[in-house]
This record gives sequence, structure tokens and C-alpha cells, in this order.
Amino acid sequence: MYKILGGDQKEYGPVTAEQLREWVTQQRVNARTMILVDGATEWRPLNRFPEFAALFPPPAYGTATVSAPTPDNPLSVVVPYKNPKALMAYYCAIFSLIPCLGLPLGIIALILGVLGIKAANAHPGAHGKVHAWVGIILGGLCALGNLAAVVWMIIGAAR
Repeated sequence: MYKILGGDQKEYGPVTAEQLREWVTQQRVNARTMILVDGATEWRPLNRFPEFAALFPPPAYGTATVSAPTPDNPLSVVVPYKNPKALMAYYCAIFSLIPCLGLPLGIIALILGVLGIKAANAHPGAHGKVHAWVGIILGGLCALGNLAAVVWMIIGAAR
């Protein structure tokens, strides 16, 4: 017999192994659903049990197999989409405030910010839109300011 920790953090069960297999086919539980075996003290993901491991083939690289909890299916787990492009845009924009690095890092922040916004719009629950916008605005301003400074120095040196 098994107990299940649902996406709503409530315990369900006890249920049999056959019931768990049925819930897997109904997508009410997934590989990351936490399970407690009768007599055990440690919760473990469902795919860590040898009797259920065959139900979960290894996922393809970069894919997620989870769904959001719903009132009729509180057992699923939510995994937020990570947006590394937006985060890198943010850090590049912050470091573009350093005068010598402003032009290249500002351009990089601007490009990564646009890509981060596109990635955030492609995934409805995505994080990182604010980071991407900071990269676009601050990176663009720093790149433009440093470009103007370089042009001003070239014009001043030409006189």
C-alpha cells in the first residue's frame, strides 16, 4: 500500500500498486509524484520505485512531462519554466554599466532580452519577463551611451 503527496500538498491513500498504475495512465500522477510506502519514513518520487520505473521512459532532453494541478486532478506537480536568456540579459545589462564593457555587453543584453521576451511569450507560465525588459532597456541605453562616447572621442581626436 502507498500514500501519495498531491500537488496541493495533501496526502492521499492508502492506494494499491494497481491503482497507482491506473492513475499513471489517467495522468493523475507522474514520475515526480511523491510516494510513501507503508512502513517507510521517506517520501520518494514514483519513478524511483522499481515496480513503477518501467511506466516512465526517460524523457527526451529539454522536455517536461508535468501538468498544472486542477480541482479534479490535484495530484500533478507544477514545474515553472526557466528562462536563462532573460536572466543573462539582466546580468549583461547590469555589467554594461561598467564603462569599458558597456558597448559589447549592452548589445548582448539587448539581443538576449529580446530572445528572453520571445521565450517568455512562448511559454504561458514563464518567468523572466522583467529580467528581459531590464536587459532590453538598460542594455540598449548603455550600448547607445557608450557608442555615443566612442563617436565623440573619435570626432574629438580628429580635430
